[in-house]
Amino acid sequence: MKRPIFVVLLAVLAFSVAALSFPNIGSIDYIEGGVSIGRSGKLISAPNIGDPIVSGDLIKTQNDGLVVIAMGKNTGMGGKLTVKSKSSLYINVDLVKGEPRTQIQMLTGAIGSKVNKLSGSPTMTVTTSSAVMAVRGTEYEVVTSINASDAAGDSQQATLVTCTESKVAVNDGQGAIEVPAGKVLEKRPGARPVFLPVALSSVKGYSQKWIAEEITAFKADAPKALGAYAKRYNELSAKFAAAFEPFQASQTPKKWAEEDRSGAKINPLDPAVLREKKEIAGYLLNLRKVLFIFERVYYRVDGLSEAIAGTDLEKREIRPGQTAADFIKSVYMDRDKLEAQVARYHYIEALFRQRSPDGDAFSDDDDFFASSDEF
Repeated sequence: MKRPIFVVLLAVLAFSVAALSFPNIGSIDYIEGGVSIGRSGKLISAPNIGDPIVSGDLIKTQNDGLVVIAMGKNTGMGGKLTVKSKSSLYINVDLVKGEPRTQIQMLTGAIGSKVNKLSGSPTMTVTTSSAVMAVRGTEYEVVTSINASDAAGDSQQATLVTCTESKVAVNDGQGAIEVPAGKVLEKRPGARPVFLPVALSSVKGYSQKWIAEEITAFKADAPKALGAYAKRYNELSAKFAAAFEPFQASQTPKKWAEEDRSGAKINPLDPAVLREKKEIAGYLLNLRKVLFIFERVYYRVDGLSEAIAGTDLEKREIRPGQTAADFIKSVYMDRDKLEAQVARYHYIEALFRQRSPDGDAFSDDDDFFASSDEF
């Protein structure tokens, strides 16, 4: 069964340049508070205005963090992307059939974008866990909730979309809905997208109200929600560990990393490179299928922790012998090891792209974002 994915498509200007190993997405136009960037398996903990944003970067903002990215020519569009507080996302750009395709995987939080309405066919996609959206306008916002359908086993987050220019077409796998400017659309797990009754004058600020309501809804039944979340987290953690073991044991990722450090030139058509790609593709496939959900579950713990911090909810049992605080503490204890492993996967995936002259070999296969019996 296909998992619906949430995609933002923007018409942008085409460009003609050679594919780069790790092309720039753009540069930091404004930054405040706690912001970090994960790149090639390493952490940039204090980025500055003017610093580049590179394909494959993991961008994370803390409670007080915000970063505005000026999009560069490699994306084929002009304008700015704002990553708001308490957000985590990956950003990539590939050339696919000669056209730039920027892909943003939202794990948690909120983003906003205002881009110049330019000619051409390149696209920008924003992926959450619940629907597909085509944006014909130039200004939009996408927000994910800390709530998700963990009890159902799919961990799809509720998602809010606002469009303030032109119109948006949203497809949740059951049909398309056109959203005109000045409207707000909500997509909840297991339900069709619906318009929310929001006054035109309140559209731009509505997301903050929606986020506050989502936190209130979570607190109303936090032990049950956290119990389902903990169960899902443990299941996915075990699946990730099982998928990571053969990947870790392979010598090919180590070889690729050494070639990257030494600046070796790679011939994508070299028979040895093709054999290595064939081996690594299977490992990356298995990991990517788990990580699409697992990273969204994993990074939600920060929002859940903040929602119950300093309240009696921390002491409530979410299952026999384990309180909410116990579970969150256990996740944080595993964080360094898990983040290092996830960073390793994304680094090798980027090196796989480097060896794929026609773009991301994975991108054309929607099965990476599809449901299986396990998801």
